[in-house]
Amino acid sequence: MNLDQNRPIDIGRSSASSRFRDWIKRNFWSLMALAMVIGICAFIVQHFKKPGQMSVIESQAMDMSAMQPPRGAIPVAIAIAKREAIEGFVTYTGTVQAYEDEDVFPRLTGRIVSMPVYPGNTVKKGQLLVQLDPTDRSEYASKLSESRYASEAAMNNASIARQELSEKSYYLEAAKFAESAAADELQQARSDLEYWSPEIKREANLLKGQVISQQEYDDELNKYNQAAAKVRQLVAKQNQAKSARLAANAAYEAAAHHVGHIVFAAREAEAATLTADITDSYTRIQAQSEGVVIKRLVSPGVVVSPGMLILKISHLKKVRVQAEVASADADKITVGNTVYIKSSELADDQIEANITSIFPAADVSTRTVIVEALVDNMGPRLLDKSSNSRTLPNLSSFHLLPGDYVVMRISTGKENALVIPSSAVVWREGKAQAWRAIGAGTAGDTKYTCVMHHQIRTDKPGKCPICGMMLVPMTSSGGLTAQLTAVTTGVSDDQNTEVTSGLSEGDQVIYQGYSSLENGLPVIATEWGESGPAILPTAYKVQANRLDSENNWTNDIELEGMHLRFSVLPGPPKGSNNKLECTILSMDSKPVTGASISAKTSMPAMNMPGPELSAIEKGKGTYELPTNFMSGLWQIILRVNNQTTTIDIDIP
Repeated sequence: MNLDQNRPIDIGRSSASSRFRDWIKRNFWSLMALAMVIGICAFIVQHFKKPGQMSVIESQAMDMSAMQPPRGAIPVAIAIAKREAIEGFVTYTGTVQAYEDEDVFPRLTGRIVSMPVYPGNTVKKGQLLVQLDPTDRSEYASKLSESRYASEAAMNNASIARQELSEKSYYLEAAKFAESAAADELQQARSDLEYWSPEIKREANLLKGQVISQQEYDDELNKYNQAAAKVRQLVAKQNQAKSARLAANAAYEAAAHHVGHIVFAAREAEAATLTADITDSYTRIQAQSEGVVIKRLVSPGVVVSPGMLILKISHLKKVRVQAEVASADADKITVGNTVYIKSSELADDQIEANITSIFPAADVSTRTVIVEALVDNMGPRLLDKSSNSRTLPNLSSFHLLPGDYVVMRISTGKENALVIPSSAVVWREGKAQAWRAIGAGTAGDTKYTCVMHHQIRTDKPGKCPICGMMLVPMTSSGGLTAQLTAVTTGVSDDQNTEVTSGLSEGDQVIYQGYSSLENGLPVIATEWGESGPAILPTAYKVQANRLDSENNWTNDIELEGMHLRFSVLPGPPKGSNNKLECTILSMDSKPVTGASISAKTSMPAMNMPGPELSAIEKGKGTYELPTNFMSGLWQIILRVNNQTTTIDIDIP
């Protein structure tokens, strides 16, 4: 007792322990019943829950955002690869240059007193551009007046000299006439003397023979002497006339020489006048042809000298449009090829021209060749309507202006080639590819996945090994599937591109709607507009195994050796009041009897499994699968004589 008295006693703990033991005794059978219920529930959940059903904890942990229904066909625009003529083009940026540039320089020193033109002004041939010095006080005008006076004086002197020459000419002609007359008289006198010379000798012989008298002889001698004297007189007269003629001739030649000197002086004065006139005209600088002033480098009041640039004028009725083209592309271009010229890629208007020149030498630094087109430039200004481009009103009659940036699409010629729409060519990492739309595989090629665990992919339907849910097809069966194919491209025009390898004639290519495609995804050909599909395909067209209002809840599916027609009754069906009917015909349209049909159902979008169905044969190849589908999208996996197919039913 003494030892027990020395041990401390915990009265509170002993009391609580006693109370717990009492509570256990009073509720023992209740606790046993609860444990049995929990055990039975656990056993039932583990062994009797349907595929896809989850416990409360599992459902709370489920990621609902991961649930996805089976994927249908993607609407795309499809074209056929075909052979046709295509005109190849290469596109380069270009620059506009004036057809001719006129640099205005002064030819003499002077002060600019007037310059009535400004950059942007259109000038005509002969229009005054610059006036140097006042015309009434110009030193060049004074020199012109002095030269004109000297020229007039020289011309007057030349007129007087010509008059004197004319008089000397008259004197010379008179002297020539007098000399000629004297010569004629002398000739006649000599004829008389020639007559009397033999006659007087005969008379002398007659006198000696005393045939005639002395008187008669003397008379004849006197006549002879007179004839001889007349000859001598006329010889002297002829010599005098000759001397007069020589004197007149000398006077004429002297006058002619004087006239030549005076005329030369007059011509010198006239040339000096012309020079002064030309020099004076240099004070008025005029436009040599029609053009546009593009630069004014000095202003009125400035003293200019020869060689100083005053104005720059461009002739814009024609312009030269040039592009620096890579040598490889330049080899494909020939003179005469068509070129389309736009102010930018977004511009609506364009000019059609022809290549007029290809420069023979490439630039050593850029390895490019200049390709030039000569363009008729008269017409409305070529502007980019998508921008706020503006131009001066007085230049609005020209398509292009010097220095304009342009885009040149240059033809490289036509050829017959396999072509596809240019938008069908996809460039990835510098390599050309194209999406082909190929026929889908058979039902055996369909891949199945779990709506909760997308990493699960199998070739056959079944249950998900992770959650036990029924697997669903990844894509709808039938139709077309997308396949990305490497291609080699050639020339391109506005719409098409040549394909030299990777495709064959008749291949279907996708040219719109491929931005989200992946290899193997189903696609459906759709009419395409500027902003997308013109009309979206109906659900049963996108998903070929779908029964909905678009096909009156009826659809046909082909299996090996069988044709199946599925219908939902009544039509239109109502939720919880419907049934599925299947009619089976052989390929020769005869009813198939005794078929084995079973089905598993689910609502994949809601992760909700449905009842399993068994068919009741009604005769003549018709089978009924009793059910009461609630409103929503149902997926049914049917097994018909060991062949499997899937249909979707949209119950309103």
